[in-house]
Amino acid sequence: MDSPHLFSLVITTHRAGPMLTACLDSAAKLDPPPREVIVAIDGNDEQVTQEAESLGFRAVPCPSAPGVSAARNAGVKAATGDIVIFADSDVLLRPDHVAHAVQAFERNPEAAAIFGSYDDEPAARGVVSRYRNLLHHYTHQRAEREARTFWAGCGAVRRDAFLAVGGFDESYRFPSVEDIELGYRLRKSGYRIRLIPDWQVKHLKKWTLRDLIFTDIGRRAIPWTKLLRREGRLDNDLNIDRTSRLSAALVCSGAACFVAGFFWRPGFLIGALLLAVATVLNWPFYRFLARKGGWAFASTSIPLHWLYFLGAATGFALGSAQSTMHRSR
Repeated sequence: MDSPHLFSLVITTHRAGPMLTACLDSAAKLDPPPREVIVAIDGNDEQVTQEAESLGFRAVPCPSAPGVSAARNAGVKAATGDIVIFADSDVLLRPDHVAHAVQAFERNPEAAAIFGSYDDEPAARGVVSRYRNLLHHYTHQRAEREARTFWAGCGAVRRDAFLAVGGFDESYRFPSVEDIELGYRLRKSGYRIRLIPDWQVKHLKKWTLRDLIFTDIGRRAIPWTKLLRREGRLDNDLNIDRTSRLSAALVCSGAACFVAGFFWRPGFLIGALLLAVATVLNWPFYRFLARKGGWAFASTSIPLHWLYFLGAATGFALGSAQSTMHRSR
């Protein structure tokens, strides 16, 4: 087995807070520990620096707050390990997190990068939070093991491969699709990426309905659409697989028919039928939600899932329009 001392852990944060404190505490309990723990600070927060150094970690502040991508790149630059494990400041690491990464690279020696998923027991117990985190878990558990992208929330990459492709694109200042974009460049350069479904972290973030709409449209769908159009690709994997694309089309058509129903009565019936088909298409996911929280929770999550598809379609339309306008200019 590779030595855990070949692995550096880079935790990226913007400011201090209880989630970061919990994350750092979990990093202090890793067994075996990594070669080093580096806390890359997007900004210059003395409280974060003190918290990190009190646990024996190295703090790397970026005083001008250049963004999440630049902070991660600074963390990698400071790292001395051959492999860098990334973690966000809003997750809890399991004690065997490093050991699991070591074993994953041992089982997949050809891989330049690996990533995992959130676990199926999110910390925040609200309906929106549980739905959104469980959607992420479910999507990653069903995705292709030979991955076409990367995820930095629970991911690791060989440092030489990371540097060879230029690291994270620093034009992404806020958490968005910067890790997906990195994964695309790794694959284009001939590197392989593996999804390790049982390598998991616990997400601490509490989602609100506003967060759900803003993040899924502004931080995910729009920039991911621009990235897909730039790359000229549309993979049948993760959130953009054929089932998701068809579901988005059904939900949007169903919503449009409901609006038309105020002027044309059959629109209500057609809209209901389209939403019913979308629900049947995603029934395995709703069964999974029912196993985790009961059918009342699963039933409440169905409209949230429709809203998610509406947001994805809206983001796709806006991202496509912006890409077209940019090319025209």
